[in-house]
Amino acid sequence: MRSSFEPRVCTSRPLRSFARACISLALLCGGPAAAGAQQAPAAPPAEELRQILERMIATMHRSDAADAEYARTEHWVERKRAADADPMLDRVYRVYPTGTGTVKVVLAEFGKQVTPEKYRDELRELEQALVWALDPEEERQHARVEKWKRRTEERFRAVEAFRDEYNLSWLGTETVPDSTPPRALTKLLLDPKAGTGSGSIATELLAASRLTLWVDAESGAVARLDAELVRDLLFGGGLLGKIDKGGRVHMEQTEAAPGIWLPRVTSSQVEGRKLFTHEESVRTVEARDFLRVGPPAELLPRVRRELSNAGLQVPAP
Repeated sequence: MRSSFEPRVCTSRPLRSFARACISLALLCGGPAAAGAQQAPAAPPAEELRQILERMIATMHRSDAADAEYARTEHWVERKRAADADPMLDRVYRVYPTGTGTVKVVLAEFGKQVTPEKYRDELRELEQALVWALDPEEERQHARVEKWKRRTEERFRAVEAFRDEYNLSWLGTETVPDSTPPRALTKLLLDPKAGTGSGSIATELLAASRLTLWVDAESGAVARLDAELVRDLLFGGGLLGKIDKGGRVHMEQTEAAPGIWLPRVTSSQVEGRKLFTHEESVRTVEARDFLRVGPPAELLPRVRRELSNAGLQVPAP
């Protein structure tokens, strides 16, 4: 069973973790990318910046909780190296929440729609995941729940870390020209403080990442996030692997529902070493068609209705 944390790609876990960790940190606050820089005459008072930060954290937590009930269509493109013309992965999914992660139902691969038979098999996989989620006696589900709790708690701590584990700087304002009316966004820089980060790979990566955010000051919605790894990270003292300084993640998000902000574009480029093998990961994920489908108890009847359709058709990718 695939999950949103373990997509079907071929990069090593440490390299995937940088992109995933940065996404988790901002997860859920956004809108269109900012443009048209307009520098304000003076920085706002420190207390005003702290209030923006608090609104941002609150919006992240609210959106994070809601995300567990939203489906979306995602187009994944991944290359082994940035210079590669042809991707190693080009796949369109319909992504559904299962209560302990997500299941990715494949709609198309390398521009070709899957067969109705393949689509039906994918839906059956989703149905089984939802059945397990609703069965308190399902032994394997206990492990999934515990794993999901750990990752949810880790993401929560990462968002909370905005308060105390980063040096906050104001970089001015920028206007989004294609919004109605045009919005002025607050541009912030978050530099990790020395000595922060401990425990998981994701936490260590975040503690070594410099973040630039474009934030709607009133709502706390993050319109865009750019993250850069500012130092090398070693695993197992360097014996198990390394993620190189300079890795980057870019994210833009959209308002899926009032006050709920979910990623619509995420791109990452990271390099490193797994044991003795150099690896590089270049990935872009574009999301659209957000729809609240509810918890497993609400989604399961919807999936079963679709499976019962004799003339089942694959949705357009």
